Amino acid sequence: MSRSARHPKALQGDEALEATVEYIFKGLLSSSKLQKFLSESISQPLKEALHHFLSDSFDASFPGIRLGRDLLSDVALIGLQEVLLEAIEEEVGEDALVKAVRSLNSKFKEDARMKVLLGEIEDAAFSSSRIEEEEDDEDDENRVQFDSYNSFSNEQGRTMDVEEVITDRLEPLPLGQMVVMEVQSCWQSFLECYDRPEKAGEAIFANLLEAAPSLDKLFRGNDLIAGKFLHGISLMVANLENPANLTSIVENIGFQHLEVEVNIPRLAVFREALLDTVALQLGANLTDLGAQGLQRLLSYAGGAFIYLRENYAKRLKLIGSSWKIAAGTKEEEAAMEEEEEATTKEAVAQDESESDDEYEGLRVRQQTEEPKSRCARLCGRKEAKQKKKKKQQEEASQMTQEMQAVPRTFEAMFRFNAAVMGVSRHEWMYQVLGSFDAMVHNISQSNALQVECNVVSLRIAKVHGEVKFSTFKAVMLSTLRAMLPTEWGPDYETAWNWLWRTIERLLSKELKKPKARERLLSRFLGSIEEQLLQKIHEQVYDRFFELAPAGQDYFKQSATRLNYIADQALEIALELYKAPMDTVERLSALGLRHVGYGVPVHLFEFFVEGWRITLQELTGDEELTDAFNWSFSLVSKLLVRTIEQGATVVMKAINTNCAKQVRRALAHAPRRKRAMWVLDVTVGSQSISPLLTAIESGNMEAAQAMLEDLVTIRADRSRYYYGLDELFKRHPDIVEHLTTHARELLITLLDGMTWRSRAVEGGERRVNYYLKHLLVDDNGNFAGALGSIVKLEDPEVAVHPMIATLCDMLWQDLVYWRFLQSKIRLLFLTLLFVISQSVLPNLDDRSDANRIGTFVCRSVIYTFSMVELLYTRTKIVYKAIKGGHLTNLGGVKLPRRWFESWQEAVSLLLTAVLIAMFFLEPIIMCLQSSDDGLLSSSCAQANDISQAYEILSMMALLLQFILLIDFTAISIKLSSWVLAAGQMLPDFALVLLACAFLILTFSSSVAAAVENPEDFQGLGPSLLNFFKLAVNVYPASRFVLLEENSVVLAAASCFRVLVLLFLMKILVAQLSCQYRRVYHSMVGHARLCRMRKICEAMASLHPTKFRAFVEHLRLDEPVQFGEGDAGLAGGIQVLEPANLHPTHVERIHRLGGNPKHPFPIEETDQTEAERCTRLFDLFRKAIKERIESESGSSANSGSSKASQSSNPRAESQEASD
Repeated sequence: MSRSARHPKALQGDEALEATVEYIFKGLLSSSKLQKFLSESISQPLKEALHHFLSDSFDASFPGIRLGRDLLSDVALIGLQEVLLEAIEEEVGEDALVKAVRSLNSKFKEDARMKVLLGEIEDAAFSSSRIEEEEDDEDDENRVQFDSYNSFSNEQGRTMDVEEVITDRLEPLPLGQMVVMEVQSCWQSFLECYDRPEKAGEAIFANLLEAAPSLDKLFRGNDLIAGKFLHGISLMVANLENPANLTSIVENIGFQHLEVEVNIPRLAVFREALLDTVALQLGANLTDLGAQGLQRLLSYAGGAFIYLRENYAKRLKLIGSSWKIAAGTKEEEAAMEEEEEATTKEAVAQDESESDDEYEGLRVRQQTEEPKSRCARLCGRKEAKQKKKKKQQEEASQMTQEMQAVPRTFEAMFRFNAAVMGVSRHEWMYQVLGSFDAMVHNISQSNALQVECNVVSLRIAKVHGEVKFSTFKAVMLSTLRAMLPTEWGPDYETAWNWLWRTIERLLSKELKKPKARERLLSRFLGSIEEQLLQKIHEQVYDRFFELAPAGQDYFKQSATRLNYIADQALEIALELYKAPMDTVERLSALGLRHVGYGVPVHLFEFFVEGWRITLQELTGDEELTDAFNWSFSLVSKLLVRTIEQGATVVMKAINTNCAKQVRRALAHAPRRKRAMWVLDVTVGSQSISPLLTAIESGNMEAAQAMLEDLVTIRADRSRYYYGLDELFKRHPDIVEHLTTHARELLITLLDGMTWRSRAVEGGERRVNYYLKHLLVDDNGNFAGALGSIVKLEDPEVAVHPMIATLCDMLWQDLVYWRFLQSKIRLLFLTLLFVISQSVLPNLDDRSDANRIGTFVCRSVIYTFSMVELLYTRTKIVYKAIKGGHLTNLGGVKLPRRWFESWQEAVSLLLTAVLIAMFFLEPIIMCLQSSDDGLLSSSCAQANDISQAYEILSMMALLLQFILLIDFTAISIKLSSWVLAAGQMLPDFALVLLACAFLILTFSSSVAAAVENPEDFQGLGPSLLNFFKLAVNVYPASRFVLLEENSVVLAAASCFRVLVLLFLMKILVAQLSCQYRRVYHSMVGHARLCRMRKICEAMASLHPTKFRAFVEHLRLDEPVQFGEGDAGLAGGIQVLEPANLHPTHVERIHRLGGNPKHPFPIEETDQTEAERCTRLFDLFRKAIKERIESESGSSANSGSSKASQSSNPRAESQEASD
């Protein structure tokens, strides 16, 4: 392997010295023995030391020199490396190599190896004149090649064959250090040319398909696999330094692409396309050695793919197909495919048929009594027949299985055979059986299989009994033969034996070690000292940041938080030994949370290494360090596996918070599973929702794109696709989540639940409101969506047509009469209160009938109003104490509802007033006195309390009428006016406060004078009369008295001007501005009040009545989009005026293509920067092709002229002809 760098062939002076230094530096860099002493931090000091060494060796006059591949021989370079190794033994520190170079002239000047080195440099020296002659005579350049240490000692001088494809074996790829560094540097520079790796992959695929369009059939969704492709190439490039890891990675990728037919011609096209793309971006920055190394890597990977396909494809295919049958998944997949195909065929046939029926629409669909259209009836009957037939088939299948009682799955048959063979008592076999499915699926991925086997070894360590793997093998093979009686043959026997040998080898490796490791780690953590633990906290992050400085960007928390993470790491490493199953589940949940954090998975390896180094340094116990490191490495691998499985293209797009990336990711989703791509990511038994992850992480742009995609109606010739049902099935509380974390997305959801027709018929348009999930939950009960919207208290949401329609429907059909009945009762009691307190007592008639009427009215009030209010308040207090809904006020805990609802506060005061009135009731006091007649309220005993009772009566009546304000909820217009008036009260109160301040100011000032008119003598009369002046009730005749004192007259005049002209004008202006500000939101607030009453009424509504109401709406039947077009179920249809919400865009995206394929990619507008970048790339590519074509044509013309001049006979013959 070689590294090439262009230099002038003949140099002199400082230029020659610098070039020689660079030559020797790269020669040292290629030595594997010196590699551990090299780092980026000492590169410049090392070059400076070499510069001083050469300069001193030639007495500061470095000769002119020819720089070529034969400047220094292998013997000279190896000798220099040996001398440096000897010098390094006497030095310490990170810069030991630099110190060794500095000591060459002082310690090794007479060394024979150094004389050889300097002698070869002198032999390459030229005089200045000769250098000039050489430069004039030569037109081309030589390449300086630095061979790796391996090539020095083994294959010297042999060039790298970049097109060599080895297909008969799979062995490590040895590359020199210089090749590795150059390839990694070039690849990193190439990736930095793009803002995202996916774009680099797309550019490569564009060049590939341009060179070979026939390869398009090999790649389904080039955009989708671009990111995976770049990830695989980057992984291989990153592991070039470790041939064993590189081989493992290439093997795993090859097993994943066994179905792709890779051959040498296709590999050559692919290799050239990738290299052309890299060269187009890097230009002159792509060195020859970097290009050759990249080509060699691709040739190596391609040969490995061919080898794996030829040797393992058939074996893995047999294992995969037979396992599908044995595990019972093939029948399920076949049934699902058959059902989808039947649905598609039926939909196609239905699309081809024409309906002759006419559609007759009504304003509200649920109020119609006419029969459904013929199309809807047919759809309903077909659907009902399909459901009935499917149910009958399931019942028959279940009955047949119960009658036969024969195991149908691998697990059941395995247990049956184990019992028959007498080995069912071995518990360890069932631990293997529990993970056997994962092992089979990961047989082609060595790293994943190793992780599964390590987990199984932990599970086996927790059970008792002797472990004999041959027993499991016998039961496994007998089970497979029973499950595959017709397919089984020698090939299957060979394949499954190979699989079990692989698993057995991995299990045997770690079988007896977990128990000993658990004891060591448990003893250490149980007796660890606080001082040692604190040192671990401090050093582990220091070591981690030294190994991976990028990790500091992800550990920005406080010291206490970092210490907590470290403690959890120690705990989970031990818990994995103690309870492997529970810990694996816990790690799955933890890994899924890390998916949303966007943490690079390669940092986990450095984190584990940091822990290992820290424990080794602080404890010095290798066995303890091994016990922790093995467990914690497995923890990191489980987390990495979960993150990689959970990091779908949608999750990656979420981390970028780019709506365009989300749409591009969803463009490749299967049509039936498109909604679940944004709703569910499952790893093992744990799952997360990408939509909720985006919302909770604050990536609102991505969340909005996903929500818009879910509520977009799409259609093909097979069916309609609408993700609303999947959304509420996955997240029944999605409305509550949006009101809490993403209020701006709630309008997006409500808009998506509304469909408006673009066509207008008779001045009206059809509107479908898909409100099923806002109305009823999965259990048939009233949904809590409206309650969440009430808590949001957003008037803009309350007036949304979807919410307004739903509330009006519930109000009219279920709540209105219940609300009216409760308010009529309140109105009746208020009338009785007025009659008993304000009318009858003031009549002149003091007859017995009057007194009896008063007694009856008050008795009804105390019996029905006071008792009912007291019971309700007691019930509220009990529920508040039971539920903990209390508020601390001055050290006293009171029910929160008393402060949240003004009606509740007024009712509480009314209850207290009525109780006080009852105990002060004059009629009760006068029962013992018969002087004034029966049921009299005027007696000596009642005289002392009559005034207090009258005040309480006045307060009670005032509170009763305040409660009647709630009666305005029957009308949105009236309720909005009352709310608007309530909004004016704070401004009115401010003006009153200012007026009171002026009254106090002028009253105090005037009262300070000695001689004042009679009305203003003293502070009290002054306050009263200035108040009369403010409210304009001061008698006009009294103004004459003010003329006697000019000071008082001036003060009174000034006061009236300030109050009547200034404050009143300010009040009018304030009220006008405030009303204009709140006018638009008052309707929304009025609807919020009505929604609150609806929710309160629905909580006490009988479930039977509510279910009857839901059934009347017929929400399970499809709602038509147009004549003969049976649409989606779950909504109602109304007709609204065409000018109310005009729309000219069709909300249904009707797309063609095969229903089994993803939807065609919808074109989205590119940004100006993206268009400019694409144009610039096309321009550079065109220029490059033009230059290549011109150079090719000039070469052809030159060769043709030469051939013509060399053959004059032919030319003369041609002329004669």
